[in-house]
Amino acid sequence: MAAYNDFVTQNASSVKANVDVSARSVGAPVKKVCFSFEKAATDVNGSIWRVARISPFAKILSFKLATDAIAGLTDLDIGFYKVSDVSVATAIDKDCIKDGLDPHTGQTALVEMYVPDLANIGKEAYLIAGVTAADAKKYGAFDVALTGNTAGTATGTIAGVLEYVE
Repeated sequence: MAAYNDFVTQNASSVKANVDVSARSVGAPVKKVCFSFEKAATDVNGSIWRVARISPFAKILSFKLATDAIAGLTDLDIGFYKVSDVSVATAIDKDCIKDGLDPHTGQTALVEMYVPDLANIGKEAYLIAGVTAADAKKYGAFDVALTGNTAGTATGTIAGVLEYVE
């Protein structure tokens, strides 16, 4: 039997990958989305702040976040929403990047919010969100969003950096 000599994918089996795995196998440019916005005092619980639109086949490398001290902002999620109709705000998985963050005391330096475990390193966004490849193709793109389950009663700056490859 010969030694194995081929690229491996997330599914290292004899089944060919049905999506382009070149970014994972041979490298790709890292894309960065920097965002900064002022959360209004009038933002209510359940507010959704969309910060980026990415391909469902993007591989998330890092999501860093910093915030002012914002009274009452005690439950913040980071995840994905459908882009078809922002007025409806249909979540794909609103907390698959980070669940239940409590930034009300503030974070003056960028803090890493997404640290993939061994099984999720290099996985596409749709896999992190737990959807099928067919649904990912149907959605076309994912909006990366912060969801203020408790939005707080004060104003403050929320800023961050999303890094990914496609």
